[in-house]
Amino acid sequence: MAVSLFSAAQSLFRARRVCSLGLSIIASGCIVPFVSVAWAASAGDSRATIDRGAYIARAADCVACHTKPGGVAFAGGYGIQSPMGVIYSNNITPSMTHGIGGWSEAAFARAVREGVSPNGTRLYPAMPYDSYAGMTDEDIHALYVYLQGAIAPVDTPVGPVTRLRFPYNMRNLMRVWNWLYLDRTRFAPRPGETVAQARGRYLVESVAHCGTCHTPRNFMMAAKAGHKLEGAQVGGWYAPDIAAGTHGPLGSWRDDEIEAYLRDGHARDRGVAAGPMGEAVEHSLRYLTESDLQAITAYLRQQNRSDSSGRPVRPTTDPARAYQLDSPDDRLIRHAARAERNATPGLYADRRNYRDIDGGAALYMAACASCHQIDGRGTRDDFYPSLRQSSAVQASRPNNLIMTILAGVHRDGADGAARMPAFRHDLTDQQIAVLVHFVTDRFGSTPLTPSATDVATLRRFDTADLPAEARP
Repeated sequence: MAVSLFSAAQSLFRARRVCSLGLSIIASGCIVPFVSVAWAASAGDSRATIDRGAYIARAADCVACHTKPGGVAFAGGYGIQSPMGVIYSNNITPSMTHGIGGWSEAAFARAVREGVSPNGTRLYPAMPYDSYAGMTDEDIHALYVYLQGAIAPVDTPVGPVTRLRFPYNMRNLMRVWNWLYLDRTRFAPRPGETVAQARGRYLVESVAHCGTCHTPRNFMMAAKAGHKLEGAQVGGWYAPDIAAGTHGPLGSWRDDEIEAYLRDGHARDRGVAAGPMGEAVEHSLRYLTESDLQAITAYLRQQNRSDSSGRPVRPTTDPARAYQLDSPDDRLIRHAARAERNATPGLYADRRNYRDIDGGAALYMAACASCHQIDGRGTRDDFYPSLRQSSAVQASRPNNLIMTILAGVHRDGADGAARMPAFRHDLTDQQIAVLVHFVTDRFGSTPLTPSATDVATLRRFDTADLPAEARP
C-alpha cells in the first residue's frame, strides 16, 4: 500500500515506483501484473466480494509498495525512502511463514487502519494507515478476502529488513504519534453531501489517500490541519494544490479534463502526469470506474481557496496545432539557436552528445524541438504535448520541470503508453538550468531561473539507477 508520512518529506513518490495523488512522489517497470490463481475463498465469500477486494487493492495502490523491482506482486521487499532511512515493505501474500496467511481478519484490519501488526509491532507510517483508518468494514473485509484467497503465497523472505537509526528504530514511539494524529473515525456520509461527493471524499481521503502527497506536513510529518490538498514537496517533485472549486488551481479545468488526467495521465493543454503521479495513474487510477473518477472530481470541486494564486497560461494561437516548421515563432527560436552557435562555434563542433551545447535555444533545438515542435505547441493529437499549456512549464517553481527532464516520462495510462527519454546522463546541472530558463521564458508566463546548484539538489532524488540502499 502506498507511501506516507515520514517518507513523504523526502521521497514519498519514489515509493510509488508511485518502484512519489498525487501524488508520486513516485520511474517504474517494477510492478508486475496482479497474480492470477484459482480462487480459494471460503464458501461464504462470493466472487463479487473477491472482485471488490481486487478493485480496492487497485484503488489503494497496494501493489506499488509491496512489490520490489523484478519481484513477485505483493511479496514485499521494496525499499521506501524516508528521512529516517530505508523502510522495506512486508510480504502481504497469504504465506503462512513469511506473509499474512496466519492473520485473522481482525488482525489485518488493525494493521491496515491502526498500524499495529498481530504481534503488537508498530508499523511505520510509510504504510498510510492514517488514511486507511477511514475505510469501511465492507472494504476491509473484501480486501482481506482478496489477499487471502486470490493471491498465490510466496514462501520466501522479502530480503533486507528495516533497520533505522536511533531513535527511529524505537517503534513504540509510534504510540505517541498515533495518539497525537491518528483519527480512527470510519467513513460515513455527511449531511448535505451528494452520493458522488461522499464517494469522492471516501476515495480521496481514505482509499486512494491523495492527501498523503498533496497535503503539506508538519515537523512531525503529520498532515497540517487546515491545509488539505494544498500541495506539498515530495522528494524532488512537488505535488500541487488540487482544489477544483472557487479560486482553486483546477477550477478552470472541465470535469472531463480532470477525469482524463486521472485515467490517462494527461489532459490536452493542461498537463502530463510524470514521476510519482504517473506511477499512481499507471498502477491505480487508470483502473477506477468512470463513476469513481466522476466522484473524485465532484469532491475536488468542493475544495475552495480564498483567493486565486494561479497565473495566466500563455494561450495557443493555433488551436489545430498541425505540425509545421516555419511559423514566426519557429524562425525566432532557430535564429536564437544559430546565434548561440555562432558566438561559440567550438562548443558545437562535436555533435555526438549534448555536452557541447551551452545555449538554451540550441539545447531546446537539440533535445526537445523534434517532439514538442520548435515553437513548443506539440502535436495535434497531443501525443507530444504542448509546452505552452504544460502545468510544469507554467508553475511558479521549477521542480517538476527539472525532474521531468532528469527522469523522463514512463507511464501507461488507460489510453496507452507515454514515453519521454530521461536526460539524467545527457545534460549537466548547468545545462538543465539553462534549458528550464529558456523553456519557461519562451513558453511560460514567468521565466524561472534555477541555478545549477538547485538542479543538483533535485538530482539527488532522481535515483532510478540506484539500489534502495544507495539512495540518499
